[in-house]
Amino acid sequence: MNESDEILTRVRERGDAAFRRAALTPGMTFDDVVAAVEKALEIRLTIVPEGDTAHWGMMTGFLAYFADRREGSIHVRASDATVYSQFAASHELGHLLDDAHCSGALHERSAASPHAAPGLTTPEYEAELVAEHVAHRIARLLYASPRVAESSW
Repeated sequence: MNESDEILTRVRERGDAAFRRAALTPGMTFDDVVAAVEKALEIRLTIVPEGDTAHWGMMTGFLAYFADRREGSIHVRASDATVYSQFAASHELGHLLDDAHCSGALHERSAASPHAAPGLTTPEYEAELVAEHVAHRIARLLYASPRVAESSW
């Protein structure tokens, strides 16, 4: 097994553990997913559709988490299609659920794909991949049926 294989194995394991942590099940809506994450982590979350995102560049969303207050907000672009903004928010939920990573700090690196940001350290790269893994799992949960996905467009 080479280093890339080892990284992918760790990412899958962490992503699967993060997904299980919230006890997410088929049939949930996005609001149900957010509520399940709140319950699992004993925090309060708000999803904030931001209207003024011209300065965001490639960033599709970000997390602001305040551990001392047990609350956070996930900011997404209001101009994005619902399915797209939910995916961006799900990525941030992945960071919260990945207890191997989440420190509650806001980092600029969250604005870039892990594949397009060569300056990421291995732990940062893995954390971004874990969050993507969780976001894809949530998307499959929410949009497993093509009719469900189409209704959000």
